[in-house]
Amino acid sequence: MDPTVVRAVQRAVAAFLVTFVLGSGVVYAIGRATGDEAADGSTPTSSASPGDGDGTGGGTPATTPLAYLVWMPGGFPEAPVAELATIPRVRRTTVATAGVGWLTRSVDADGEVVDAPASPFAVPIEITGVDPAAFASFLPTGEARDLLRELSADQVILSASSAKRRGLGPGATLEFDPGGFEVEVAGVFPDVLVGGYEAVVVRSTAERLGAGLPRYALLKMRKGATPTAVRVTEDVVELMERAVRDPAVEVRAPGETELLRAHDRSPTPTTLKRRFGEFTAYAASSTALAIDDTWVEDNIEAREVPRLGTITCHRKTSFLLRKAMSEVAIDIDLGDFGGCFDETWRPDMPQGTLPAALWGASVRLSVGLNRPGFPPFLDDRIVETMTAWGFRWAGNDAYPDGSLFEYLQPPPRDDADATPSPTD
Repeated sequence: MDPTVVRAVQRAVAAFLVTFVLGSGVVYAIGRATGDEAADGSTPTSSASPGDGDGTGGGTPATTPLAYLVWMPGGFPEAPVAELATIPRVRRTTVATAGVGWLTRSVDADGEVVDAPASPFAVPIEITGVDPAAFASFLPTGEARDLLRELSADQVILSASSAKRRGLGPGATLEFDPGGFEVEVAGVFPDVLVGGYEAVVVRSTAERLGAGLPRYALLKMRKGATPTAVRVTEDVVELMERAVRDPAVEVRAPGETELLRAHDRSPTPTTLKRRFGEFTAYAASSTALAIDDTWVEDNIEAREVPRLGTITCHRKTSFLLRKAMSEVAIDIDLGDFGGCFDETWRPDMPQGTLPAALWGASVRLSVGLNRPGFPPFLDDRIVETMTAWGFRWAGNDAYPDGSLFEYLQPPPRDDADATPSPTD
């Protein structure tokens, strides 16, 4: 068997076992892997992710659209992505963009100013750009589908979590850089219907706001066709190989993930903002943000952590890391520490639109042995301990990053939710 295929199968099996145990989505590897047709995988995930708004106001919770999710860490290459509809068994597709919009001002429906950060700072908002008619066809029938179909270039749909955070609803106005471009809030959707993105706009508007990179696609199969995620991965990889060598492709069958979005296993910006706070920032260069000093002073700290030395992280991350490192066996080599709080950013970075490092909510261990994109080398006991304390490991991703641990959720420990004291 071709070594590439062997590595792909091994990574797919490993990822399945990890995600099965952790209750996360199934991850499939770079390159080709074998897989048979399956009759299952057709049940949609119900409700929003824990703590996220479902926007229903009670009653029956919204459900994840019944679709296959396909995404690539750095975004899709332009040429082959248009050919996703040619994959066997696929009935229809829609490709969506994702990126960051810079909110400079918001006004509620009554004319009251809600957001007005001082220039040059702005609020980073995670945006997805869609083809309204095509994307709406994947939603359940009803008002949400009808509203999305009619979405215009000067309108925006907010997720329930985003609307709640801002205190905004239909009729509110959001102003973005560049150029003070204004959009009116047309509606508020449950988080699960919009992949957990904070805002939905048409693709032309997303491109105008700098969020025009095609990041993910939804696929609807022909009646009776229920291929496994591995089988769909094979087909997508074959397409993408025309433009990218050894493409990293992630595929989820219906029911395997709560949010249909790129980087669905990583914490969403909505989750990070809720847990660690929202900051304002601006692009200081082509590769870095400048985050508001006040937010940094209030949240980021340099603290001594057992086995790691002095590290600079969000204070809540430091708290969890001290707990985790106190449980790591002394005979385990942690390698070289690669940092925690990191303002490195560019629109197409493979860690996602707004990675956890911007909040000081991720950590890198054993950096020297774990080059991004290459097979990971890390003691399983480190992964187990970090997972127990609420971090997810990126070593089993299609684009493996073996040194990276991202905050994912509060750990199920008695003292996990304790608020760090000034001396912690």
